[in-house]
Amino acid sequence: MMKSAISVLFVSSAMALAGAPALAQDAAAADGAATAQTTQAPATTLTPEQAEAQNKAIADFTAAQQAQAAGNHAETIAKLEPALPVIKEIAGRDPANIQNAGFYASALTIVANSQGALGNIDAIAPLYTEAAPQWTKVYQADKANAGVRGTLVSILVNLGNFSLNKQDKAAAKPNFEQALAIAKEGRAADPTSADLANAEFSSLIGLNQSTGEASYLEAAKPLGAELREKGTVSAANKPAVDAILGAA
Repeated sequence: MMKSAISVLFVSSAMALAGAPALAQDAAAADGAATAQTTQAPATTLTPEQAEAQNKAIADFTAAQQAQAAGNHAETIAKLEPALPVIKEIAGRDPANIQNAGFYASALTIVANSQGALGNIDAIAPLYTEAAPQWTKVYQADKANAGVRGTLVSILVNLGNFSLNKQDKAAAKPNFEQALAIAKEGRAADPTSADLANAEFSSLIGLNQSTGEASYLEAAKPLGAELREKGTVSAANKPAVDAILGAA
């Protein structure tokens, strides 16, 4: 059986980040309360305490982004992990607010990626599991956003591979199914994308491993051959391509 590859996303290349909401207004505003400014939904009236917590979470998010970009993953986690409950609460105020969903998804993914960079692989899956529905919400609102699509597909494939590595095929299957559907949808709009072709290949291999259905493996073979011919096989997919097609 081919071992499933885990590939951590990094902000500088493969990952799309949604913006944080604007800072809440000062608590001393004329109405005596702070409001969160978003582009997706009417402002929600906040207590001064909520406004202060939101502003700190946004500041910590920005500091964590900067720390991760500088390669300081311990500082990234120290800054952002304590802010996750507040950011989750912000996203939960209005489930239809796409910007806040993206804010929470980005925060979770930043922490997960820094955990992975420090070798804390077991810490990634719970964070990705929490992030995936939020990224799905963002993707459904803007399917043309290639960065969001790529981030979501990569997270789903990684979640499937985490489950396969624990021999939980039932948990792996829906992640690979969703990843495959999104990758195919993306390739219909951008057929030259090597990233999407690799994502589709990974999803097919994952579905073959999680279901035992040979049809997925057969579908992966011509795609693997195409990737090899174009020289665009990802490092994560190379072992699987070599396994099903023979070493180049």
